[in-house]
Amino acid sequence: MDLVEFLRARLARDEQIARDCASAPWRATAAGTINIDTDGPAHVAKAENDAHAEHIARHDPARTLAEAAALRQIVDDYEKHAWILDQGHRTPELEAAQNVRESVLRLLALPYAAHPAYQEEWRP
Repeated sequence: MDLVEFLRARLARDEQIARDCASAPWRATAAGTINIDTDGPAHVAKAENDAHAEHIARHDPARTLAEAAALRQIVDDYEKHAWILDQGHRTPELEAAQNVRESVLRLLALPYAAHPAYQEEWRP
C-alpha cells in the first residue's frame, strides 16, 4: 500500500463512520451533555464534562465529512500532478511543487500513525 492508498482508505473509513452517525446535528448543552437534534425523541449523551461535550459536538459527523472531502481534494491534487509529471512534463519548479505536496500528504497521514498499515518511512 502506498501513501495515497493509505490516506484514501483512512478517509473512506472516517466518512463511513461519520455517515453511520449522521442522523442529525449534534450540539453541546449545559452540564456536559450532547444533544442530537432529531424530529423524533431527543437523543442525549452524557460527557464527562462541558469541555468533552463541546469537543464531541464540534467534531460531529457533518464536520468529519466536510474535513474528509477537503483532504480528499488535497490527495486528488497530488495525484493529478503526479500524473502530469509522469507524462514527461518535468521542470524543476513542478518537481519542487510536487515534493511540497508529498510533504503535505505525509503530514495528513501522521494522525493515523497508530494504524497497523502506516509505514514509518511516511513520517515527515
